[in-house]
Amino acid sequence: HTARVALAMDYSGSMGDMFRNGSVQDVVTRLLPIALKFDDNGELESWLFSNGQERLEPVTASNYERYVKNVMMNARMHMGGTEYAPVLKDIVKCYKNSSNIPAFIMFITDGDNWDAYETDAIIRELSNYNMFVQFVGIGTGTDFAYLKKLDNLSGRKHDNTGFIAVADMNKLNDQQLYTEILRQYNEWLNNK
Repeated sequence: HTARVALAMDYSGSMGDMFRNGSVQDVVTRLLPIALKFDDNGELESWLFSNGQERLEPVTASNYERYVKNVMMNARMHMGGTEYAPVLKDIVKCYKNSSNIPAFIMFITDGDNWDAYETDAIIRELSNYNMFVQFVGIGTGTDFAYLKKLDNLSGRKHDNTGFIAVADMNKLNDQQLYTEILRQYNEWLNNK
């Protein structure tokens, strides 16, 4: 299987401790093998988002070990609120014309967004393209009500999103983690 694999990482203020204590680096390290296995060029394309978005250099086998410190924490944007739509719009712009190769986006966040209406609209648009967004809620600060609601969002061509909540990725072995992250993507591939 070949796909374009991307990471959208929450850079809101509530994520600050997880960036500083190494938790986000652990997440990047655990997710990179999915890109190395499936991605068309062996890179994990990468975005940060808070009130806006910033596309970063990709995560690769040669830069992943200090990626958070060297790349993410040197981004131009500042930690702010949580809006999903700006980064999803940029991802659509990037991938909507690569229709023969699916895009698999791993979207990591610790909380619900402030822009549900705009996000609903872009998720509906995404369903017209060969793209799937796997939302991963990390930490224990919220019940992720909005992300749970997306599974039943009306007006989509396909069910193009999945959601899992993971309080601590380090408590899952590789097989458990990858099975959970890829399960709904696999269902989407088989049903689209």
